[in-house]
Amino acid sequence: MPSPRPAAVLVAASLLACGGGAKQAALPPKLLHSPELNDIMKNEVNQPFSALMFLVFHAAEASPDGEVDFEKIAVPAHTLHQGIAKVRSMVNPPVATAEAREVFLTYVDALVKDSEALSQALAVHDRPKMETVLKKITNTCNDCHHFFRLKVVDGTPEPETMVMVIPHADLEPL
Repeated sequence: MPSPRPAAVLVAASLLACGGGAKQAALPPKLLHSPELNDIMKNEVNQPFSALMFLVFHAAEASPDGEVDFEKIAVPAHTLHQGIAKVRSMVNPPVATAEAREVFLTYVDALVKDSEALSQALAVHDRPKMETVLKKITNTCNDCHHFFRLKVVDGTPEPETMVMVIPHADLEPL
């Protein structure tokens, strides 16, 4: 799994760490709302990804022959690929700096590559490869959410708005 470009991570980390630590630690986090990203993630990434995880890792256990239903996997795999492509094509991702944008796009580029690898594995019915790729996608999503501290605003099971939390409210927008 490709990780964010080292230069981008170093720049982003230095932006987060520089300056008078006590002053910056006291600032409230800046919340960047993105209903567009939330809609894509909820309907075109999270749902098909959850279906794929079940169908690849667990549905075969219920099958008489122990195999996954590759035809059934095709629709959520296609939807996931299209959803990730939509995230990648977002003109204004929910970030506050050019460095954060580069990190965001690096994570999304990894997801694009992995969703393509998933499609290729599906085409040749390579379940072990599909499992490997789904694990990579899980790690990339978790790393991105951790890096940007993705939060649910209202705490409801079906969130209306997802936000990216930027640690310093004084960061300049793009």
